[in-house]
Amino acid sequence: MHTADAPEVPPRFPSGWRMAALAYTAAGLTGLVACAAFPESETAMLATIAGGLPWSLSLLTLGLAPGVAQTALLLLAGSWALNAALLWWLALRRGGERRGDGS
Repeated sequence: MHTADAPEVPPRFPSGWRMAALAYTAAGLTGLVACAAFPESETAMLATIAGGLPWSLSLLTLGLAPGVAQTALLLLAGSWALNAALLWWLALRRGGERRGDGS
């Protein structure tokens, strides 16, 4: 049987990069919702700040003024979104290289 022209079957389970991107995205959404729902929780805030590094370092530029909590939450959401986008880009790019697409 000639298998050179057989179409390649996509993997049944996502690659490790895709699993990492999915886990990071889910953890980010959970952390951000926890910070919004329970603003007095220091553990949720510290975990969300750590997960948003290095972009969450922009929190150091915020002054203590009214409305700083909402601004901080927006900065953290942006940090997680940027990291998740980079991780998904890497995951999808790695999957294309493995298939031989070159994309």
